[in-house]
Amino acid sequence: MDSLPAPPIELLDLVSGYQRSKTLFALIEFKLPTLLSQRPLTREEIADRLGLDPFAADSLLNACIALNLLTRDGATYRNAPISEEFLVEGKPTYLGDQFASYDLTSYPRWAELTEHLRQWRRGATDQAQPPEADQGQYGMRARHNQSLLVGHALAQAYDFSSHQLMLDLGGGTGAMTLGICAHHARLRSLIYDLPSVAALAAEYIGASACAERVEIVAGNFKLDELPEGFDVALLANLLSVASEETNRKLFRQIYERLPIGGSIILSGYILNDDRISPLIPVLFSLQDIIWQAPDVEHDVATYSRWLADAGFVELEHRAYCPPTSLLLGRKR
Repeated sequence: MDSLPAPPIELLDLVSGYQRSKTLFALIEFKLPTLLSQRPLTREEIADRLGLDPFAADSLLNACIALNLLTRDGATYRNAPISEEFLVEGKPTYLGDQFASYDLTSYPRWAELTEHLRQWRRGATDQAQPPEADQGQYGMRARHNQSLLVGHALAQAYDFSSHQLMLDLGGGTGAMTLGICAHHARLRSLIYDLPSVAALAAEYIGASACAERVEIVAGNFKLDELPEGFDVALLANLLSVASEETNRKLFRQIYERLPIGGSIILSGYILNDDRISPLIPVLFSLQDIIWQAPDVEHDVATYSRWLADAGFVELEHRAYCPPTSLLLGRKR
């Protein structure tokens, strides 16, 4: 009998992805990083604080150490740097709510991925309201801090100093506007989003130092006329909520309203032209399908073609906050 191959570690790594995510979600749900940010604790102290059997606590702590979420120094445990930075409640960089939202809203839908793949038809939901669990106030709030971090990164990756008014189309909570305006003191922004989301943006913008430079307009870009007067348009994480036909129409409207020399910036999980990288955008194309979005993430060549057909020139693709990248076009 021929010898059998060893079990493939690559496949075992893939099937353990769920366990890794659930370990992270448990760490967040227990608020353990917030607890450990105060002082290091022993296993027994952690078990007592969390109401766990010490051996259950030991298993959780070991898994978190293996995943580089926690560290151990003798008998005490503390946060690894990444957990201290991003998983401690109250910090402006806290991302725990966003990750918890994946567990509460996305993961149950991923459990039915094959059925969602069978049901999805490109463009079929173009005129439907986006799912509240994904695009409503809960999801927007959960994603605010990450969008704020990306906004700060975009402000450093693209020079907004030559612009006066930015249209932040589908601007959500205004996080991208806040990040960009924090670096460009003369830039004004106009956030345009659905009425319920615009009300949420007003809450975040009103509490910021940029409030006097930001206007919020409620509307539906699929049905209503766009505002005018902007010289740069930002479309961040927006395109999959509309069909190709709607997006092409949108690009033409933006082109018509921009002055000569004005710019359009597409920002988000844009695929490379091989369509198999970066990995996270590839997986988020499936995420679009499980939420029955009108479209999925596309590659640089596809978006470039749509922009060029609308009249934009000097197209340029840059990775600036991996896996987020931008695609820039100008009106000449």
